[in-house]
Amino acid sequence: MRTKKRYVLLKNFPKQMPENSKFLFQNSRGFVIKTDLKGAEVLRKEATLISGSVWKLKQPKLLYPKRD
Repeated sequence: MRTKKRYVLLKNFPKQMPENSKFLFQNSRGFVIKTDLKGAEVLRKEATLISGSVWKLKQPKLLYPKRD
């Protein structure tokens, strides 16, 4: 059975990354790290957003879209 994964969005790069964590990319909102469930719990205090889908971090839905 596959292990569950989480994608974590952080404003600043963590000084100590949990085991089984991997840096994926950086965008305008911060740093994206792929980790397992235990690693997500460790990074929860520093995280801006935690998701099971990388698409939700790449293109987040806007709560109030701009109307021009």
